[in-house]
Amino acid sequence: GGHAAGVSSMITKSGTNVWSGSAFEFLRDRALNAESRSERTAVDSRGQPVGKQDYRRNQFGGSFGGPLTHDKAHFFVAAERTKADAFQAVNTGGLFPRFDGSFPTEYVERLFTGKATRNLNAHQFVSGRYGHNSNVQPYGTSAINPPNNWASSDNRFNSFNLNHNWVLSGARLNELIFQYADFRNQITSASSAPNEVFPSGVTLGANSNTPQTTEQHKFQFRDDFSWHVYRGGLGHDFKTGVNFINEPHLFTTFNGGRRIVVYTHATNDLDGPISSVSFSDGDAAANLPMKQLGLYIQDDWRLNGRLTLNLGLRYDVMTGYQIDQSSD
Repeated sequence: GGHAAGVSSMITKSGTNVWSGSAFEFLRDRALNAESRSERTAVDSRGQPVGKQDYRRNQFGGSFGGPLTHDKAHFFVAAERTKADAFQAVNTGGLFPRFDGSFPTEYVERLFTGKATRNLNAHQFVSGRYGHNSNVQPYGTSAINPPNNWASSDNRFNSFNLNHNWVLSGARLNELIFQYADFRNQITSASSAPNEVFPSGVTLGANSNTPQTTEQHKFQFRDDFSWHVYRGGLGHDFKTGVNFINEPHLFTTFNGGRRIVVYTHATNDLDGPISSVSFSDGDAAANLPMKQLGLYIQDDWRLNGRLTLNLGLRYDVMTGYQIDQSSD
């Protein structure tokens, strides 16, 4: 498959009582690139070397923040955009001169984060954050694969996070977190023409790894409670909590080469023999909703200035099932 979802950590700033902002831009172009091997060997439709290709990557953005209510509520926003204009040199070894040459491969990414915070009182603090990421890029590019064998990969990610911190009397702290996130990846072929595969690796026509889709909806609730118990200047640092994750929609499809005829050539010759012809149909899909529950309690027990015992107990359980629909 050509798609993946991962886990990442993010740290965001909060606004202050002073209005402030920032801006940046990073620019890189062809002058900073060396000629690649594929550029040295590839030729265009007239048989001329394609040479070093044009390239430009522009990444820019900024941030702004300030008070909503002096000393009580603040906000912070940040946005960023990256656009890379590159080119892929293609050489089919003379099989398809019309597909030899240089072809654009554009990458565009957008990022946005917004955060608001508020002090409810001297002991309670709440914050909310929204994050968005989207990017579009070509999939399956290669020096021996012409553009009609490429595909487009489109990713969208949104998340909302709500935090509540409460400092109680007696050195006690409660931290509550709620999060919702959704992710979608879709890979679609640039062509629906029959797929042709040659021993040299040259492949044209519809991309056989498409169409693909991944979708995820995730809810998370987490609460952590900690407190300190003094005992002669030393003591116990206790912490307990619960973490519950519900993914009601964790859906994927992989319909590689659906309704596409695939011709496998026995030689690197358009008029040579065909070793096999195949055709795929049907629909392959799976939804794997999952629930995860974690409970824990721990104690960092300082017996004296030179000895600390770290004690803990944890329980985790995961439930889920799979619905699989497939046919050939």
